[in-house]
Amino acid sequence: MKKYIFILFIFLSSVPVLAQNVSFSVVVDPQMTWMVSDVKDVQSEGSQFGFNFGLVFDKFFTDNYAFSSGVFLWTTGGTMSFSDTTTLSFRSGDETIPSGLPVTYRLQYLTVPVALKLNSNQIGYFSFFAHLGLNSHINIMKSADVPDLDIDRVGIPDEINIFNMSYFIGGGGEYSLGGSTAILAGVYYTKGFLDVTVNESFKGTLGSVSLRVGIRF
Repeated sequence: MKKYIFILFIFLSSVPVLAQNVSFSVVVDPQMTWMVSDVKDVQSEGSQFGFNFGLVFDKFFTDNYAFSSGVFLWTTGGTMSFSDTTTLSFRSGDETIPSGLPVTYRLQYLTVPVALKLNSNQIGYFSFFAHLGLNSHINIMKSADVPDLDIDRVGIPDEINIFNMSYFIGGGGEYSLGGSTAILAGVYYTKGFLDVTVNESFKGTLGSVSLRVGIRF
């Protein structure tokens, strides 16, 4: 974890944040996250808590419109069950998963968004924004739990694709603290559209709803 936090701050120091019409925000997104499949034989078994944190960089090309990017650490996952007996490859060896047993995937990605941000004019101390775009994800951690088999956070290096993509849409508001500094809050929906797993019998995708809080400089 520490090395990825270090990467975020190195990235920050390399960006000319003092350039004209450029702002950056430090944000944290507590969220509910889940996995779904495209076949009836693989069922979602509910959501789990996750989080997303990192830096957002906004380059304004008009007073109200900005190109937005950044770098994030996304902790996500979901719980699935299989109608038929299946085999998963764990770091400790292959395990046969009986039908109906829940498997919780715990995943972490390094994420870079490419987005458009629309800001309203400031009304008193408040302004509002809409934010939409695409995320590119590189997997940096993958493990799974199968409580009924006493498997807890065991690595699954051969079960998860390294690359993923998603789209997101969100919006919220900012409260000015003076100058360019503001507190921000918003709600975001994220939906993956590439297969998370390497299993060819189904396509698993990620989704999340998150509350974003942060500070813009």
